[in-house]
Amino acid sequence: MERLRIAYQQELSAFGEEAAHQLWGGDVELVPFRDFADVTSAVASGAVDRGALPIEHTILGSVQSSHDAIDATPEIVAVAETVVQSHLCLLGALDSPLSAVGDVFCHPVALSQCSKFFRTNSKITVHTVLDTDASVVDVENLADPQFAVVSSRVALLSHQLTVVAADIQDRPDAQTRFVGISRTRQSLPDGTPVRTTLLITVGDVPGALLHALEPLASHGVNLRRLEGRPTGEPWSYRFFVEFDHESGDTGIEALITEIAATGRDVRWLGTYPRWNAGRRGSIGWRSGAIDTVR
Repeated sequence: MERLRIAYQQELSAFGEEAAHQLWGGDVELVPFRDFADVTSAVASGAVDRGALPIEHTILGSVQSSHDAIDATPEIVAVAETVVQSHLCLLGALDSPLSAVGDVFCHPVALSQCSKFFRTNSKITVHTVLDTDASVVDVENLADPQFAVVSSRVALLSHQLTVVAADIQDRPDAQTRFVGISRTRQSLPDGTPVRTTLLITVGDVPGALLHALEPLASHGVNLRRLEGRPTGEPWSYRFFVEFDHESGDTGIEALITEIAATGRDVRWLGTYPRWNAGRRGSIGWRSGAIDTVR
């Protein structure tokens, strides 16, 4: 049996590789891409079987570029979700102490998650970079204790580096939620706790969004998340609407029909099992040398 080919965005501080393993296990072929739009395109074209996209972060909020990539790719559907613990580390040359570090390379998104650490360690000069992977290679090649890079521990799997400082993110419980995408929908056993995501475009009239969401309240369904994004048409917006229910609930089809009757355009992105800690897969990264912190 051929292994699933899973697309993810390869930025080392974005945790896409870990999310892919949590969603589909360890025996998969991971296919890295530069941008989120490349991930959705690869799934839509059949170049890969599945994809993993970050949707929201507990500190930074929604990942807007992921939402836009999903919006621009109607061929894909959401089939799963998972949550990754977003632990960032300072990685340096082998045997480097934190006291020797003077210059750090850090992606702006990662920097926004660990600002307290750099305020505390004000002697360090931070250089923002757009390619963490390249900076990891640079720090490895320099082999100079003065230089370090902010990344996740996954970099230790393929680079000779040391964890100079662990868990430097502002909150120890920082997490990123990912959705798994595919070209085909899935059937789920009745009674499965699920989450449904709709993309709703409403008219530019008073109360349009309120009317589109009213069926959720009338059917007693919990609205999990509401995220608005511009459609590209001037002053027109599309809303990602997430709500929780159980699969097989006959009222949900009626609910979606009622929402569709009020919105200008409604796309059902998918219905998928809700994440919980008991379902997370084992990825085998959390023991051994990569957990060694100086």
